[in-house]
Amino acid sequence: MLKRVAAIAAMMLAMTGFAWLGHGQAEVSVAGKPIAAEQKPAVERLYRVELDGKYGLINSKGEPVVAPIYDGIWYDSKPGNSYVITNLAEKKVTYYTLAGDKLFDCAMNSCGLMYDRLTIYTEKIQGTNGKTELRYGYKDSQGQIAIRPIYVKAFNFSEGLARVNLGKATGFIDTKGQLVIPYQFSYTADFAEGMAAVKLALNGKFGYINTSGKLVVSPRFTHAESFSDGAAVVYENGKYGYIDKTGKYILKPQFSMAQPFSEGLAFVERNGVTFYINKKGQKMIQNIKAGGTFSGGLAPASTGQKYGFINTSGKFVIKVQFEWAASFIGELAEVYINVPDSRDYIRGYMNRSGTIVWPPQQ
Repeated sequence: MLKRVAAIAAMMLAMTGFAWLGHGQAEVSVAGKPIAAEQKPAVERLYRVELDGKYGLINSKGEPVVAPIYDGIWYDSKPGNSYVITNLAEKKVTYYTLAGDKLFDCAMNSCGLMYDRLTIYTEKIQGTNGKTELRYGYKDSQGQIAIRPIYVKAFNFSEGLARVNLGKATGFIDTKGQLVIPYQFSYTADFAEGMAAVKLALNGKFGYINTSGKLVVSPRFTHAESFSDGAAVVYENGKYGYIDKTGKYILKPQFSMAQPFSEGLAFVERNGVTFYINKKGQKMIQNIKAGGTFSGGLAPASTGQKYGFINTSGKFVIKVQFEWAASFIGELAEVYINVPDSRDYIRGYMNRSGTIVWPPQQ
């Protein structure tokens, strides 16, 4: 298996170009720098792969879209976003659209991923005390400054809002840089499903605000997670439970471990036993030692040492065979494939039919 992967890596590194397969378009690589073709394919979800310490992107069929010849590559698939290639030798990162058009360069460790068509960047400025200080701002998809670097702390945009700090307190700005939720929180999380967990005081409790900044769930939880599938995990008195968006308990704290709900089910632990529940708290899937979230009716699960995938009825529809498995993102799930006669494993991708699409199988 390892020899086969090495051979695949050698093949990919030897390529002078790589295809936008399935669309009849091509993009060539000159000195490791992509040159976009004149015509571009429809954008689809891509997946990061690694071969011999180099990174690229594949499509859902396992076909190489960006050859794995780069020092690093990061990608977020939301519309209007891009992928980022790291060039260690030149100490820079380069942004490309998902169709392969170059956008702009940024100095290494100065820019992040693009969310809502904006990326965080850092700049050293002279403070009021005359000392040089690091501040955060945002650049647009052309590399132009969209929001000036004035923030002591800044985070990625989520649902059109980003949390920022000018001093100790945190507020939220919109994509135009307008402060829409005042600086008043000691802790904030990103928005999800129109809600964000917050703390008003440093040692206070967690509550939730909506995108207007209204405190819709009063601060009363020791810990609070983001909303998923209409519910949020909260922690109180040493146990986990679930609330709805009004703050009402769906399930009172009773679990020693609780994952987010997905497609009406959540993996939990109570009294040392793990199982999936519905929102009524009923045990729906049992005899599972480890489980993940559902996506398109499938979730990674294990009854012992290896992982497979179950459906929402708890039946293993993809047999137990992997060292580890993640939930599906789009059409593929990341899996750890064991190397025969070895304790090593290879990171790969599997489709919903249970076929390994990466690395290519002989």
